[in-house]
Amino acid sequence: MKMLHGLERPSSVTSTVAGLWRRFLGDSRERDSGQTTIVLLGFTLVTLLLVITIMAITSVYIGERKLQSLADRASSAAADTFTDLDRTEVAAPSPILTHDGVAGAASSYLGTVGAFDEVQQLSLGAPTGTPDGLTAQVTLNAVVHPPVVNYIIPVGVPITATGDARAVMGR
Repeated sequence: MKMLHGLERPSSVTSTVAGLWRRFLGDSRERDSGQTTIVLLGFTLVTLLLVITIMAITSVYIGERKLQSLADRASSAAADTFTDLDRTEVAAPSPILTHDGVAGAASSYLGTVGAFDEVQQLSLGAPTGTPDGLTAQVTLNAVVHPPVVNYIIPVGVPITATGDARAVMGR
């Protein structure tokens, strides 16, 4: 007889338990054969989809930031192209902007910097003009084509950005 934790146990019990345990492990090893490969393939697929999604979101975000910068610069250029001054106030004269002047100046600026060649499907959108005669507002529309996702969405992702700039007279 063997001693187990201070109690005497017959050796047949321990051998029976050991045999059951070996049989249990042997059976589970046979049942789990090949399961690791499936789990690894699943994790790889999920990771790949996550990376593609992050790439697409980042691409659209960067495209929108570039378009916003372009809209801000175009509105600033348009705010400097006033042709008339309002001299009715007692204070200093203030510039007067027109819808056509703002749209023309923004389009001219975009052509000068080559934005129509760099940004896909770039166009002036509404509301481009001046809401109050002092502020140049330029809205740009474009399309971003994210990598990999472009095969799923071939037309791209439309983006819009609006820039405002105020015309101010200074001394």
